[in-house]
Amino acid sequence: MGDIKRVFVLPGVSLLAGALVSGCYLGPDPVQYGALAVVGGKAGAVVALCGRSEFDLSVFEDDNNHSADNEFVYWAATVTTAAPADDVVVELLGADRAGLRVTSRDETGSPGVTGMRARALTSFEPGLHYTLNASEGGPEGTAAPMVTFTADDLARIGEGQVLAPIDYKKADVISRESFVKSACAKKGPGAR
Repeated sequence: MGDIKRVFVLPGVSLLAGALVSGCYLGPDPVQYGALAVVGGKAGAVVALCGRSEFDLSVFEDDNNHSADNEFVYWAATVTTAAPADDVVVELLGADRAGLRVTSRDETGSPGVTGMRARALTSFEPGLHYTLNASEGGPEGTAAPMVTFTADDLARIGEGQVLAPIDYKKADVISRESFVKSACAKKGPGAR
């Protein structure tokens, strides 16, 4: 009977323990590479490229009471620079232009299995909440803190400053230089 335990039970327990431990992720946390800025009096973003030359950026309406329950209102773009850079400033809600390919579109067809239809975000309305994101997701759906803001927050951001996430519930105005340095030092998923 002891031989059966050694042959079947011990390897089984070892396999189970290995499976449990392998489910834990011990790598770097996702990093938020985007922060809200004001560019020429308009809403913009500073994206910490950290030596990259391309990154995705998005902003979405984060209010359930404004738009119809079946709409996802957002603006998304792929930011591209001619050469790797530390950071780039992007005007939000604009159209395609050099270095910026807008990827958000109004959906006119069927809403699909989610029952939601996408609609392009074209302006920031007073009193509504928005979320800015320029992070790469981590394992098992983990995400970096995003920048949640209202149109009123734009007035708080001065020259050389950004509204950056402090944690998952709070954002604060800090210097652009400090934000870029901190984001590039974190080396999250997708870092180079």
